Amino acid sequence: MPEDVRSRFAPVAANYATAKFHSSSERLQEVLELARPKPGDLALDVATGTGNTAFALAPYVRRVVGLDLTTEMLAQARRLTEERDVKNVDWVLGDAARLPFQDDTFDLYTVRAAPHHFPDVDAFLEEAFRVLKPNRDAAFIDCSPPAEAREVLHEVEVRRDPSHVRSMTVEEWVGRLERAGFEVELASARELDWDYDEWMRNMAVAPALAEELAGVIESAEGEARTQLHPERREGRLRHAYWHCLIRAHKRG
Repeated sequence: MPEDVRSRFAPVAANYATAKFHSSSERLQEVLELARPKPGDLALDVATGTGNTAFALAPYVRRVVGLDLTTEMLAQARRLTEERDVKNVDWVLGDAARLPFQDDTFDLYTVRAAPHHFPDVDAFLEEAFRVLKPNRDAAFIDCSPPAEAREVLHEVEVRRDPSHVRSMTVEEWVGRLERAGFEVELASARELDWDYDEWMRNMAVAPALAEELAGVIESAEGEARTQLHPERREGRLRHAYWHCLIRAHKRG
């Protein structure tokens, strides 16, 4: 499964350095407010991609480690590190479900827009808990649609990117986190007005397939359609898309 993720993201790594959701100041401020970084923290950003979250954390912590499965993603992160002259970020090749770190190493753990690719959610959460120091926090942000809309989006997600596994609802997230040992301090879903065309471009989806998948969303019925509320504006498809915003605590 890691090879599936690498093969999908390696060719499009450069797209994620500038992708609107991943790099926007508003979305990154959201991470900072959720994670509450402190000046002395050693932070770990898992599935860092091109490092957007790690770079956002860097001015507020002692040091950040950004970890990702994909060499090409980390190459983009290293390029940006030099361009921006960031001195307190390190990049590590690794798997979220098998972290190459000792127990109780990090003061802060973050992961954003990635867990829906992870084949073993429980292992990933157990590893997050293991490497986090007692009495410290982890922040989780990932696609998290309501159940009805998820069933429609799942077909689109898998055909857009076969490395997609499953999006969890907020309730499912809370249950998994608690089983891993975390205390969930905050858990909510945030809805965005989603730019479908940019979403497809990020993964370089062929135009014919992109149009076909747009039809899947636009033909949604019942509660799923109410939740997604798809519409064309100036010929471009817009629809709802959700992320969970979760802060979890490791009790000492």
